[in-house]
Amino acid sequence: MVEIGEGSAENEPDSHPTTLSKNYIVGTAGHIDHGKSTLVEALTGVDPDRLPEERDRGMTIDLGFAHLPISDPAGGDDLSVGLIDVPGHADFVKNMVAGVGAIDACLIVVACDDGWMPQTEEHLQILSYLGVTRGVIALTKSDLMEDQDMVMEFLADSLKGSFLEAAPIIPTCALGDEGVDEVKAALSAILLDGEPPRDIAKPRLNVDRVFSPKGVGTVVTGTLTRGSLSVGDSVTVMPGGRTGNLRAIQSHDSSVETAQPGMRTALNLPDLSVGHQAGKEGIGRGDVITLHDGATGSRFVDVWLHKSDRKVPGQPASSRPIPDGGKVRFHLGSGSVGARALLHTLDQLGPGDSCYAQLRLEEEVYAHIGDRFVLRDWGKRGTAAGGIIIDPEAAPGKFHTPERLAYLESVHAAADAGDARALAAAILSHRGCVQVEGFLDQSDLGADAIAKVLDDTEIAARVAGHLVPPAWWKSQVDDAKERVRKFHSEHPEKPSYPIKNFRGVYEKALPTADLVDPLMDALLESGFVKARGGLRSEDHLPSLPDNLKRAADRIQKALDANPVEPPNVGELTPDDDSREALQFLLDTGQVITLDQKNIIGVAGFDSLKALLVKHLTAEGQATASDLRQVLGTTRRILIPFLEAMDRQGVTIRDGDFRVLK
Repeated sequence: MVEIGEGSAENEPDSHPTTLSKNYIVGTAGHIDHGKSTLVEALTGVDPDRLPEERDRGMTIDLGFAHLPISDPAGGDDLSVGLIDVPGHADFVKNMVAGVGAIDACLIVVACDDGWMPQTEEHLQILSYLGVTRGVIALTKSDLMEDQDMVMEFLADSLKGSFLEAAPIIPTCALGDEGVDEVKAALSAILLDGEPPRDIAKPRLNVDRVFSPKGVGTVVTGTLTRGSLSVGDSVTVMPGGRTGNLRAIQSHDSSVETAQPGMRTALNLPDLSVGHQAGKEGIGRGDVITLHDGATGSRFVDVWLHKSDRKVPGQPASSRPIPDGGKVRFHLGSGSVGARALLHTLDQLGPGDSCYAQLRLEEEVYAHIGDRFVLRDWGKRGTAAGGIIIDPEAAPGKFHTPERLAYLESVHAAADAGDARALAAAILSHRGCVQVEGFLDQSDLGADAIAKVLDDTEIAARVAGHLVPPAWWKSQVDDAKERVRKFHSEHPEKPSYPIKNFRGVYEKALPTADLVDPLMDALLESGFVKARGGLRSEDHLPSLPDNLKRAADRIQKALDANPVEPPNVGELTPDDDSREALQFLLDTGQVITLDQKNIIGVAGFDSLKALLVKHLTAEGQATASDLRQVLGTTRRILIPFLEAMDRQGVTIRDGDFRVLK
């Protein structure tokens, strides 16, 4: 087996991997030199410091990884725990954030001789912003502890008010194996006490490392969440939508056919190059691997922001307010981009404050509703705030409005409650129209929950591949009805509202032109009909005012006087009233157009048609000259009449002859 994973070079991959059904990720946290890497090695037997520079300097610079199998004390399935060791130095907090974006619990490491330090506090705040709620505190270097009660008391004070206030505190001395088993047991207890990693068939892997072993091709590593990936899958890399074929998978140096949520995972993607290089389909830290081929990225995200009221000593960013429009560093998953924060309702976000905001990003990101993120100050000198993605595909306009605030509040509440119906209703109410394909894909809802929403006619109406609010769609149909009726009222002489006018109005009024034809169909289903290139209500009877009625009567009399040799259009319409009256007769089908200059009454047209059919039935064929004699009309009327017969499919021209079709 070719090794593609993230273990150290001297670790031989396990050729007989054990399948463990419970997969979890635990991230370390704590100040530099408090013994995080030493404790990880004591727990797993693996030194997580893989870089030569890390070993030379004796400090963690980038992320390290190790595998910790733990037996379930209750006799259930064993736990497969991936440990992520993060750097504790202030200069490498960016790397720390990249590693803990998808952990199930944390292992806070505090050295008893130093106690609670600034980086410990910053790490705690980062974990809190990212939604971590479970953890264990390892009080390291316990062999140096003179007064355990006092140290434990100081530590408890530091944890007060945090999500770790009631977490177990375990004195350890990794070099002497003191407390190591207790740490394993405590991790097992808190992991089993919570919900296992969810599988909603939406796999995402935030890439935290990319490399290219000789003879293997590009390999990426990260923590897999929300779904599984299998060998042979065609994956999508976001943002950007690049695609690649998944040739091989490893987890903890063992080859697997399928990676499950909660696994540290290495993916072999030979179609992609290492890094973001011009002209190449590359991949780097911060990218996201998914199966969602319709995924979309965005440079605008609407969010809920919170700034902790806890301060990090020596870090002004922890207490300095974020001004409306202020520049920040946005950390999502394993990526980091610059951004400006537009605050809703606040001029600045101070300690203890929360508000909705829009982040306008310097680069595109790929996010889901409910994703957690961290903001650091622009100078990368401290953690400033954190929050939750509310709208990952936000629109930049009209952010500071009550309507946008109401929308964000409703989406936030629905997503927090996992209420698919309320979430769909909020989005549809705000946007008016969305495509069925991909709807709620960038949310934390599974396929079953989304399918129920799509089938719920009280929440969404399906129209031409789109979803619209039922009440809104009804209002559009009602508006169309009223528009046609108003046209009838203003133009009683017109038989119908022209379809071209209808299209012109609703192609602009509706969110997409795809809805115009369905709107017309809905109109027809509700008692309206198509009539001569237009739409009319069934009860509409065209009528003329007196002046036009007199003109129409004159035209009809002139046509009736010589049905098969009527006057031309110019003779029939010497004034505006006559022209309007003639148009009415044409629209209502009482007069038929032969060509640009000639018309004929229905009686005359039907008479000519009957004589034509009778003669051709008897004779089989006839020339135009023959037919002029038979029909008793002039060439002025005959030729356009015969062309009309051809268009209607009554006759076919065969050289100089006409025959019945």
